[in-house]
Amino acid sequence: MRQQADMSANDGAAWPEQLAVRVAWCYYMLGLTQAQVAERLEIPRMRVNRLLAQARERGLVSISIHSRLTENIELEEQLCERFGLVRAHVALAEPPIADREDPALAELLGRVAAPIVEKLIVPGMVIGVGWGNTLRALANAMVARPTGSEVSVISMVGSLNRRSSIDAYEASTPFAQKLGAECFYLAVPLICDSAESRQAIVSQPAIVEMMERARHADLAMLSVGGPATGTVAQTGLVEADELAELQAAGAVGNFLGHYIDADARVVDHPVNDRVVGLRPEELAGVGHRVMVSGGPLKLAGLRAVLQAGLASELVTDQDSARRLLSP
Repeated sequence: MRQQADMSANDGAAWPEQLAVRVAWCYYMLGLTQAQVAERLEIPRMRVNRLLAQARERGLVSISIHSRLTENIELEEQLCERFGLVRAHVALAEPPIADREDPALAELLGRVAAPIVEKLIVPGMVIGVGWGNTLRALANAMVARPTGSEVSVISMVGSLNRRSSIDAYEASTPFAQKLGAECFYLAVPLICDSAESRQAIVSQPAIVEMMERARHADLAMLSVGGPATGTVAQTGLVEADELAELQAAGAVGNFLGHYIDADARVVDHPVNDRVVGLRPEELAGVGHRVMVSGGPLKLAGLRAVLQAGLASELVTDQDSARRLLSP
């Protein structure tokens, strides 16, 4: 009982450091549970818990987590604070490729985003979906979960007018297939041959109804393309001289088919007058907006969208997160 007597004497002191050290040693070094520590040292379990907390507060014990993922948690918190996000998710990725789009990164972000998005889907939802490699990868990575007529999926942008390319970029159809949901596919060109043609298309009652439903979706799946390397540019829907003009006019990215500036405003250019799709500002009526995007070439457009408050949740990679937070 000598040990118990010694501890009792220390226990009456203002700070029983010797007892705290023994508690900490048994718990952290020997791997005992708090109940086992209490039994070994013959003190109440609640006191073990209190002494462990005091040991950390006084610097007697310090805890370090050695993992690359620790930085990601910090980046997520900083992204939420900087851009007013509800949640952010930062994935580990290989070093970025600076001079071209990285298909591997699109696939990675899609896989990371899939389980996150699955948890957001509830019966009765209307889900708006953009398009591009990343969202297509997300749809492909989702686990099939039939919802029937309880969930509906709607395209937020027009489609490509080259049938052979549609499967590579269109995301609403595979998204709906994974959910067994009804899909409202916007079967009109993403970029019309003229502003007049666009106006004639968007004036059709069926298109008006679909666009209105998209404006008030419960959940939106979004991504950003680079100003000259995104999906729209890759498919040849915009000519090289038009891309040059758009960049000269301040375009930093492509969002929902529209070329946007650093404030996420649609650039004043004839190409944008021919786009069939929601304009960025029309996302204000969407309940929850998940942005899945990353990579150096998309960074300026991604930052513009985030600063404008057009996304409420973000899935990106570690390098993009660091750059978004840099001055």
